[in-house]
Amino acid sequence: MRTTLPLRLSRTLAPRLLAPAQACPGTSSKTVPQKDAALPPVRYHVFRTPLPYPQGLELQHRVIEGRLQRRERGESSAQDVMFLLEHTPTYTTGRRDNSPNPDTLHPEEEKVQDVGAGFYITKRGGQVTYHGPGQIVGYPILDLTAMGTPTRCYVEYLQSLLREYAEDLGLPVVAPHEDGHVGVFHGRDEKLASIGIHLRHRITSHGFAMNITPEPVPWFDLVTACGLTDVRAVSVAQLLERQGKRGPSVADCADALVPRFAKTFGREFVPLDAEGGGDELRAIREIVADVTEQAETAQREAGGWPTRPRVKAQ
Repeated sequence: MRTTLPLRLSRTLAPRLLAPAQACPGTSSKTVPQKDAALPPVRYHVFRTPLPYPQGLELQHRVIEGRLQRRERGESSAQDVMFLLEHTPTYTTGRRDNSPNPDTLHPEEEKVQDVGAGFYITKRGGQVTYHGPGQIVGYPILDLTAMGTPTRCYVEYLQSLLREYAEDLGLPVVAPHEDGHVGVFHGRDEKLASIGIHLRHRITSHGFAMNITPEPVPWFDLVTACGLTDVRAVSVAQLLERQGKRGPSVADCADALVPRFAKTFGREFVPLDAEGGGDELRAIREIVADVTEQAETAQREAGGWPTRPRVKAQ
């Protein structure tokens, strides 16, 4: 089923990195950005129930809107957060000037009718992609101005920490692609992780997605993801299996990525539900609780989510 979302939050994809005028700290050496004790800890939360895609957008929108409203009232608003999660089976694509008539099926949507995943046409840039169980998605909501981090460097930091995570598992990966495409790749023709961000008043949203288990791959195989015709999806588990090794779970990956974020960005990361915090943090906890309840209700009503696309036999 296709849904056109009346989104207030759009995503700007990062298909290629611009040639940097100079290297970003921490991306071309073993140094990392200097820890900034003046900034409060980043609060993070790992969702244990897969979120439907609209709830993921609502989560980010409500947190950012609350932050901007506090700023407009002249109140302190410096609470950066990061959400790690899985989505329910979902295809998304962006609106473009050359998009098909909205009254007809999107070309990629025709390929995935009745396979068991939602199809959302959003106001973001970019082309079709897939999100679902077995893929870890990260939504950092960070104030780049307060951090003194250029947008280009932020994208490079995300890419570097995902690459280093894969390398530490023993995977020979490259990032970016030799043709300049942003993401983490195995060779020329297999993509492990994607990055797509949006900025609003220099506050980030969206972020990254990395395939951990093989589960997302058959869904990706049904579409031309990101418009890359010669590249197919691959997972951490599949690459490790070729070496006779067992891959991590999504929960294992989440646990491993949090300290990497702390090191890469020179920030302390603290669980969202840890003690402390004022009105802004309490409001974020309420948003997370509300979105979690919506996700759990959706899961009960759906009776779970398909683990593989429902493809008719030819």
